[in-house]
Amino acid sequence: MNTKFRDLVKLFQKLPGVGPRQAARFVIALLEQPEENLAEFGNSISNLKKDVGFCSECFNISDSPEALLLEPRSLASGRCHICHDPKRDNSKLMVVEKVTDLDSIEKTGLYKGLYHVLGGAINPLDKITPQNLRIKELEKRIENLSSRSKASGEGMELIVATNPDTPGETTALYIKDLFANKKGVSITRLGRGLSSGSHLEYADEITLKHALDYRK
Repeated sequence: MNTKFRDLVKLFQKLPGVGPRQAARFVIALLEQPEENLAEFGNSISNLKKDVGFCSECFNISDSPEALLLEPRSLASGRCHICHDPKRDNSKLMVVEKVTDLDSIEKTGLYKGLYHVLGGAINPLDKITPQNLRIKELEKRIENLSSRSKASGEGMELIVATNPDTPGETTALYIKDLFANKKGVSITRLGRGLSSGSHLEYADEITLKHALDYRK
């Protein structure tokens, strides 16, 4: 087999969930693309870190610092459009595992609070511990948001929206224990509109609606 082809297949295999056969199909599909499409694809990948970054508050996808310098009218300080929106409800903070989970919730149009993206779930088998997630950042945000809620005389709701699988349940229990004695903070979970073992990014809008309506 061509060495360059094999090397590119190995690169695609580094992506989550991509096996050798699927990686080979990706490379073959690229070989069938016109040269200009490949140039555009390569350029987008080369500039990915410059053009796209994570929100400095919730870790959603946002403009990177470099992109902000080129677009002065972009959101300040690398904040995403959700954190930048003054109409969002600061008394509600939903914790999700991934950006794709956040996107699924947003598509329902039913939730108007803030988010916090952990970057995964606790899974000892994959050597993912709380230290590998954005737990410390979550603690700081809870402290800041709960202080604002107290000042306005309102309580704060922490909505744990991790996936209903073993790592997600483990993470949810860890977060619940961490903030169990936090005054002014009530902890809820998404209702069982989501079946055990499913993932937020693949759930349809009706299922997510029930999960939001019947959270507890």
